[in-house]
Amino acid sequence: MNDQSREQWLKDIQDYFRDVQSYNTTVITVGYATFFGLLFFLQDKVHSQLLFWAGLFVALSASIFVAFELINNIKLALFQRKSGAEGKRFFRFWACFFIPSVLLAAAGGSLLVWLFLCKLVA
Repeated sequence: MNDQSREQWLKDIQDYFRDVQSYNTTVITVGYATFFGLLFFLQDKVHSQLLFWAGLFVALSASIFVAFELINNIKLALFQRKSGAEGKRFFRFWACFFIPSVLLAAAGGSLLVWLFLCKLVA
């Protein structure tokens, strides 16, 4: 395998991995939404501590998943910033929207998880 075909092969593998990662992210997001929909449907019908633990575990899992996606987004933006003047402009634009978005989502998500846990415990 020559250098050019090896580079093309690596590029193809990276493109394929990005496609698979995008698909997996979509499936995982739909899975979380389905779980929480089912959880809220069952909360008045099933009176068990297992419901609380299931909700807590999946809420923690979703938090870890979101953190992973945020870290990947930050790494991509930092890589883009290193790519020259256009990348630096993109990074500033991205940061102006990303940072407030993450802070507000963290505050709203924290409140939602707190309300969710209070509702299940009560």
